[in-house]
Amino acid sequence: MDERARDIERETRVSEGTEALENRSFVKMSGGGNDFVVFDNRDGWFPKDRALELVARLCRRGLGVGADAVLLLEKDTEADIRMAYYNADGGEAPMCGNGALCIARYARMEGAVDGDTLRLATGSGTFHARVPDPECPEVTLWLIPPRDLALRHIELERPPYRRVGFVDTSTPHVVALVDDVEGVDVLREGPRFRRDGRWDPPGANANFVTVLDRRTIRMRTYERGVEDETLSCGTGATASAILTALWGLTEPPVTVRTTGGIPLIVDFTRPTDPEALPADPRLTGDARVIFRGTLEGV
Repeated sequence: MDERARDIERETRVSEGTEALENRSFVKMSGGGNDFVVFDNRDGWFPKDRALELVARLCRRGLGVGADAVLLLEKDTEADIRMAYYNADGGEAPMCGNGALCIARYARMEGAVDGDTLRLATGSGTFHARVPDPECPEVTLWLIPPRDLALRHIELERPPYRRVGFVDTSTPHVVALVDDVEGVDVLREGPRFRRDGRWDPPGANANFVTVLDRRTIRMRTYERGVEDETLSCGTGATASAILTALWGLTEPPVTVRTTGGIPLIVDFTRPTDPEALPADPRLTGDARVIFRGTLEGV
């Protein structure tokens, strides 16, 4: 099949998928600064076989709704709800902390769960969330225990980086400690960290962090799948708070100040072993409704 034929076939698939989006209602939400297009997919209407093209169209800024990702609220046989998560490039990812905050509140607003606590299934496992009031943005998410810790011997350490670590907080993250995070060229350094062969495939998110005091850090994030700097990252905030605590620089709860300006709070019980990972990380942040809409042409 030549290139022109492939283009025609691709456009036909997208056209067929776009028809399923016509007149569909959605909610635009922001979790700590990450923005999402959120759909109720409990009846399974979303054409997942065309997700790669459709999600990319929905997320593109200027021509689509514009977002870092698309979230689908779905049924689950064991948990209360399931979150399907698609990055802006159309690829499905197992988990997103700020996305989970948003889908938890969305589920409460839509009456998909009873009570203020819920179990949320994702590709990375089942999480617990608490939404005290569906009319208010605050949500707390209990994350699964982090894994794959690497505190030392990462050769990417060089000025301006004081330390570099790696940990998987349901999404793999590299955390690079610097004296002045505002001076980091994230668009240049982010891809280098994100694609380093030691955590590829599928690569990792890159977080650049400055410690402000024992309870506060400033973080900037380059996210895989978006392939750009984003305003926030929930699992990245968790990874950054845990690693800076293990480095002896902070203590929980840690307030993470993101580029979006909406702080995330990461809490956990410090293990007695100074190089052991905490088993109970909790992420608290705002899941804000930005607007509601109906799709016409995507």
